[in-house]
Amino acid sequence: MRQLSYTVVFGTLWGTVEMTAGGLLHALHVPFSGILLAAVGAAILTCQRALCPVRGITITTGCLAAGIKIFSMGGVYLNPLLAVLMEALLAESVFCLFGASFVAAGLAGFLMGLWSFAQGLLTLVLLYGMHWIEASTAALSRQAPSWPVSPVVLLFLAALLLVSLPATGGVVGLWSARRFQGAVPGRAFGLGSENA
Repeated sequence: MRQLSYTVVFGTLWGTVEMTAGGLLHALHVPFSGILLAAVGAAILTCQRALCPVRGITITTGCLAAGIKIFSMGGVYLNPLLAVLMEALLAESVFCLFGASFVAAGLAGFLMGLWSFAQGLLTLVLLYGMHWIEASTAALSRQAPSWPVSPVVLLFLAALLLVSLPATGGVVGLWSARRFQGAVPGRAFGLGSENA
């Protein structure tokens, strides 16, 4: 019953964020908006896993969030649904292997961000072809001919910075859960299982 409660609460929270903020960002065509949503998702999933460290709860939460995502404003799109499910699966895999630690939280968030970035990049390539990457690199080269760092390196560093946002979200989520557990005795909520 406790696992079901945490699944419903956190799954509904994540799904609502995806349905509202996610739908708005996608409707406005904000580039790599999935990175921001992945950061929020990482915070939610790591917080949940710390409060209820039960195997399978993360992927179940992702399935519920994906179900709620179907009702997003702006219509139903396959990419955001796939992103939610894959991010939950990646986080579940990390937590099953390493438990709910800060390293695991950061790694889970990083992988969630990496998937979101790769999915967004693949979508752009499918829509505009490889010429999109070549044009972006050429534009950077023209704008900054005297920079000591090549445009490719700059793009890589920018991508790494973007992907690090969900990793930070994961750490913040776990930190919030630990603070809550410290403020409220775990026995009051049946917390503290070691089945992660």
